[in-house]
Amino acid sequence: MPAPREIIDALESVIGIYFSGIRHRERAAFLLCDEMVEMCCKLRARHHDYLFNMKCGFHAAWNAPGVGIPANPLGNAIHASRDTRNNMQHASAAATVDAQHCADAIMDAVSVLDHCWSNAATTQLSPWLKCALRVVHLYSSQADSTLRQPFEDMMRDSEWHAGHSEPKKNEITIRPGLREFWPLLMVHNLAEVEDILNSLGVP
Repeated sequence: MPAPREIIDALESVIGIYFSGIRHRERAAFLLCDEMVEMCCKLRARHHDYLFNMKCGFHAAWNAPGVGIPANPLGNAIHASRDTRNNMQHASAAATVDAQHCADAIMDAVSVLDHCWSNAATTQLSPWLKCALRVVHLYSSQADSTLRQPFEDMMRDSEWHAGHSEPKKNEITIRPGLREFWPLLMVHNLAEVEDILNSLGVP
């Protein structure tokens, strides 16, 4: 049984915000990531039992029949993220998370997706999204942090050929290797981005 399309769409939204150039992108992506995890659990529980109460609390959702996320380590991780989310939304409006904490939450969300719909991350994600998750993993606590700067340098300094014409008078030239344009490169220059990741040994 494939994962619902809205789950994949939610993941694409999280990734798009995480790599965007907007202020507080990590905070926004983290909050959406938590919502995605809850949606995953509730939709999977409803597939198991169509009478499942979709208004139940988060703890009931990830422990529901048909979901049953194990406490250690995934359940504990998503519960900790929910605590952080609650603090950000209800206790301290100024609270936020850094890029690594957000990357960890995204990788946890992908693990929830795979737990609820077996191999969904392998079989249902588009090639560019799989590539994007390799980059997210690079910024998580599970990766070799010394590879981040070389990756950024190679992305910034590579000669990206998009095959477009010279800019018109009212247009500006952008540097596609900057972080906020990475999703575009993953879509239109996927092979080149993967070559950079592979050359650095990024899993």
